This record gives sequence, C-alpha cells and structure tokens, in this order.
Amino acid sequence: MTETVFPNSEPAVKRPARDLPDVVRLAYMTFVVVALLNHTWFTDLATPTPIGEVEGGSLATQILFISMILVGVPLVWHLGVDRLRPLATKSVLAFGGWLLLTSLISGDPALSLRRLALYVIAGFLSVSLLVVARSARQLADAFAMAGLTVLASSYLGLLLVPGLTIHSHFDLTGEIGHDGLWRGIFSHKNEAGMAMTILVILGLFIASVRSALLGWIMVAGAGIFLIGSGSKTPMITLVMVLGISWLCGILRSRFLRLVLLVGPVLLLMTITIGSIVLPPVRAVLDVVLPDATFTARNEIWAFAIDNIVQKPLTGFGFGAFWMTERTVYASVVNPDSNWVQMATQAHNSFLDAAVAMGLPGFVLTLLVFIAMPTRDFLYRLPQGATDPSAELFLRLWQLVLLSASLETILFNPNTPAFGMIVMAIAGLRMLTVRPVIA
Repeated sequence: MTETVFPNSEPAVKRPARDLPDVVRLAYMTFVVVALLNHTWFTDLATPTPIGEVEGGSLATQILFISMILVGVPLVWHLGVDRLRPLATKSVLAFGGWLLLTSLISGDPALSLRRLALYVIAGFLSVSLLVVARSARQLADAFAMAGLTVLASSYLGLLLVPGLTIHSHFDLTGEIGHDGLWRGIFSHKNEAGMAMTILVILGLFIASVRSALLGWIMVAGAGIFLIGSGSKTPMITLVMVLGISWLCGILRSRFLRLVLLVGPVLLLMTITIGSIVLPPVRAVLDVVLPDATFTARNEIWAFAIDNIVQKPLTGFGFGAFWMTERTVYASVVNPDSNWVQMATQAHNSFLDAAVAMGLPGFVLTLLVFIAMPTRDFLYRLPQGATDPSAELFLRLWQLVLLSASLETILFNPNTPAFGMIVMAIAGLRMLTVRPVIA
C-alpha cells in the first residue's frame, strides 16, 4: 500500500490546534463540488443569450465564485496555506506568469482579466478541497452528497421540467439530432455526459474508501444518465480511462506505464491537429476514416490555426477570441464563415492554448497538464501499486486529458471537467511529498 494524500483513518482523540468542525468542512466541500460540476442549473436553451453576457460572463456566476473564494481563502489560510507549497513548481509558475502577461497585452485586457480571475478562482477552489478534507473518507462523503444532489436534481428535472432538462427542437443551439437526449441540470448533453463520467469515477472512489453500496448506487445512476444523454465520446473515454488505470495497477515497467499514460493523448493530438497541419496524417485518415470531419470540428481547427499564425508569440489573450466581436461578426468580413458566429471554442484545448497565449503558451500547457502529472505519477508510484486516492487522481486526470483534444475544457472553468483535472493534478503532485493532511 502506498502513502496517500490523506491519512488512513480519521484522528480519534487529539486534533491539531488549527482545526475546523467536520460540519464546516463537509458543507464547504459539498457546495464547492456541486458548483464546480455545474453552477448554471436548468438553462433555457430556447432563449437567446445576449452577446454582452457571453463576452463579459454571467453576473450570477461572478457573484457565486467571489462568494466561494471569500470563504475558501480563510479556510485554507486557517488550516495552513503552506500545504499548497508543493504546487508552486517552475512549470506552474511559468504557465501562470505567461497567462497573466498575455492577458494584460490582449486585444481586450479587461475581458481577459475578468475571465482569468474566474479561471484562477475555480482552480483555487478545486485545490482547496485537498486542504479542507480531513481524510479520504471525508472527501468521499462530500463527493457522495454533491454527486447525489446533482443526480437527484437531474432525474427530477426530467419528470418535472422536461423543457429545461431534455433537448428539443426549440433549442437555439444550431445543432440537429439532439431531440430527446437528456441534459438534466446542465446546459448541453455533452456537458451532462462529462459530468456523469466524473460521477462514475467519484462513485468508484466512494465505494473504495467509504461505502460500497453508496458508491455503486452513484455509479449506476450516473451510468444510466450517461446513456440517456447520448454522449458517445464520454462513454468511450470512460472505458479507456478505466482500462488505463487497471493496467497502471498491474504493470511494473515504468516505460510501459509512460507509454500508456502519454501515448493515447499524443495519438489524439496527432489525429486532430495533425490532420490539419500534416498532409500525410490527413491522407492516412482519409483512407482509414473516410469523411473524418470530427463533427465539423476540422473547419474550426483550420480557422484557429490560421489565426494562430497571425499572432504566434502572444496569441489573442485569454478568453478574448471566441464569442467576441472578432468571431461573432466574422461573416461580415467573410460570408463563407457563418459557422464562426456560433463557435464558442476551438474544440481542442491545446489549440485554444495557442490561440490565447501563442506557441509558448502551447508548450507550457503541455508541461503543466501532461508532463508534470506524468512525472509525478511515475515518481510516486513506480512499481505498479496504487491506492484509492492515487486511482481517483489518475482517472480524473486521464478522463479530462483524453477529452481535451475534442473540447476546450482545460481553459473553461464553466465546465465540470476543469475543476476535476486541477484537483487531480494537484493531488498527484502532493503524492510526491508527505500527506497534505496530518
């Protein structure tokens, strides 16, 4: 058994001077997990969203996250902010510094800084869960309460407010073929699908450290909803992630584990980005997968790459490209680009890193989200043995990372995936030092 981020059991008698009541810890963690999974419940897709709200962000979201950070910072400070010290690596500091610099010099610094503030707040809240949790069992309790809240609300929504929880032909999303697919409290079936895969992984963690019955109830409930959402990519990704985590638990070769952790994501990056910039890759895809447009994402990737070439060093600034005047009104300049008006992202996290921060930002993204957690996992767990906490972090990291080549989830704190990968990367980093919670 390897040493985990959390102690094997909760303190029985003596507790440290810097302590918090369990009810405070659980209430905070449960609320944060629910908010990270989804903070805009029951979205009405039949009502258009004003361009001002799209660009500047929802006022309700801003108030919610500011309120949570005003609670989270004092809690972490009280329990010991030094517990976050292992996260201050050179790669993370360089990534954060470059992200701030490119936001300051973006075409719309005010917009970039507002979105960067939300990004940083969501990241801090995700990491704070590992500081506030007294033990793995207590974290599992919070996951259970948050997960069952999301599941119960989503299922009840299907019965009570189907117009707000099931896709229909009244949706103003510009997409077809989604009628009847479940989205629950989420704004889109794909978002619901990602959230349900996360809940499956959290359920497996709960079953391992807290209650097998409770954990498998969550797994079953999330699995059924995932099928109802019709989100095929999350289903396939979940199977891949469970396979990767199982193999990592039995393989003893560090090289084979390295290939297993990095190989799939590099292959996906080659197939997606490579299909646009490398003619040989495109030729192979045309033979293996005729008409492989990745649901028309190839046009968006080509458009993103064309714009990256225009500003390869610093990019356009964080959140200052998609769904702004540059793209929403692009068809005025180019009548053939009407689809750009509806594009909210590049549908590829690594391309969007280059769009926002230039090629240096692209490299730093690879270091922080791929290289650093891979090194941490292989360094801390070199011989194949894993514990429930390590499996949790590994599964969440791989789930989001494999999805990042098809969605911009590494830079969107409004998605369920963002908070989970930040927590997972932080957890893997903390596994390289003493347990965070004494």
